[in-house]
Amino acid sequence: MDVPAPSPLFSARWLRCAADVTAAEPPDGDSAVRLGLCLTDAPAGTAERVLVRADLPTGRLRFSDGDWGERPALVLTLSVADAAVFLFGDGVRRVRLFERAGVRLEGVFLFVFFLDRMLQQDRSGVLARLRAVTAGLPPAGDAAPHGRRPHPAPGRADATQEEYEEKEHEEEARRQAERILPGTLAVLRAELGRSTPGAQLAVVHRASGTRLSVALGDCRPGVPFTRAALPIWYCCSKSVGAVAVGQLWERGLLDPLAPVCAYLPWFTGDGRETVTLYQLLTHTSAVPMGLDPLHGTMAAPLALRRERLRTMTVPPDARPGTRIAYAPWWAWFLIAEVVRALDGRDYERYLTEEVLAPCGMDATRVVLSPREYRDTADRLPLIHLAGGGAPVQATHWYATEASCTRPIPGLNIRGPMSDLALFFEALMNGGQGRKGRVLRPQTVLALTARHRVGLVDAFGNADWGLGFRNESHHLGEICTAFSRHASLRTFGHYGLWTSSAFADPDAGLVVALHLNGKTWQEEHQTRMIAIGDALYKDLGLT
Repeated sequence: MDVPAPSPLFSARWLRCAADVTAAEPPDGDSAVRLGLCLTDAPAGTAERVLVRADLPTGRLRFSDGDWGERPALVLTLSVADAAVFLFGDGVRRVRLFERAGVRLEGVFLFVFFLDRMLQQDRSGVLARLRAVTAGLPPAGDAAPHGRRPHPAPGRADATQEEYEEKEHEEEARRQAERILPGTLAVLRAELGRSTPGAQLAVVHRASGTRLSVALGDCRPGVPFTRAALPIWYCCSKSVGAVAVGQLWERGLLDPLAPVCAYLPWFTGDGRETVTLYQLLTHTSAVPMGLDPLHGTMAAPLALRRERLRTMTVPPDARPGTRIAYAPWWAWFLIAEVVRALDGRDYERYLTEEVLAPCGMDATRVVLSPREYRDTADRLPLIHLAGGGAPVQATHWYATEASCTRPIPGLNIRGPMSDLALFFEALMNGGQGRKGRVLRPQTVLALTARHRVGLVDAFGNADWGLGFRNESHHLGEICTAFSRHASLRTFGHYGLWTSSAFADPDAGLVVALHLNGKTWQEEHQTRMIAIGDALYKDLGLT
């Protein structure tokens, strides 16, 4: 069959070709994600608005212009050139779109991760066929996220003595973990290759004297996971920021019930003056996640993110406190601004000096310096997309230089799980860290007590403290946060379907876990509860 001459993206001729290419295998109307594209510079003869229906498990696509009808789950506002990169570019270039001005996203951002996997894999072959009929596309092939080759595995023929010793130490740590936590390691190994390429786990149990750290599988293709690797904590980072708020509260510098504008005078107008620190810490503000003003700019320069917050609008008919409104990005950006305004140090320095240092978290970085990134880029754990019936796919979300070296408060702290365990151990010990006091015991109790009660969302989020998730298995299976056996005094946090960390004061137990395979909510919750339950059984805590 003759291939039509290439046409401009989203021109009438291109849309007809796209309809022909996708006609044989249309996406499932019930399961397809609807993505709306608003083109900011559409030339004459091309569509200004395009609706893309994407079937994530099969990779099938359908393009149409005109009226969208019901608002799509995702709406991207961007240039035609950026739309071409989004649809046809490699994974690294796609991620980099969200690290600068020019792209705006509204809707359920989590879908973008899985869209990325679908577009990279092109299981249906639709993109390959459309590439042949599209003019002016970016070159095919992955752009190198950094200028280094993959780190060589210690088992290669020319490995150094130091690398052999490191490998032996890692294997001994795994043997120790197998002896102490046989059921837990069995559950973790069952997930390797299925829902995650690798894992890093740290456990502290006061009564038995257990203190262990172990790594399994690969942190990125061809690179073994080690105990010293620096996975991204995602939203587990928020707990560290919550402690900073607690410290300023102890010093009498802020009131959690006060509006944010009491400390940031520029955060007023269009309902912004109604947003309180308490709402941010409990995720009960009036701003839905889909209207997060930092969507699409989470790794963009500081000035751009601040400007987006200056102009955000609080829905006039919304009632704060009546529903869960999880704020992945913008809430902790504001908290970081409050810390800087009240203390004088920037958020990254403050956390490093006032939280990480007294906890003894020497390997953790709130943000990597450019040099640290260059020195570790070939060994930084990547997030892999799993679940939904599609193959596991390595991605570069939050692993490029911009996203690792630009602070993203509440999201991109990197450190070994052994350090994250030290943080929660300090809280379990009443705020006393290994190298100094972090909080008073009364403040720890105030932060980790139940403040948000009676609310549940579709993801099983239920009771919440000031920046901490409370174990809520008494509300049903879907609300189980860490383990069916955890006490209701247990507090911790999740990290976007990858990381989880918690402290159970009644059991004297601290757990920090990272799985570098991100999967769908239901599958993720199932595996996390299985791991948590196995831990309690192995330690005789059931």
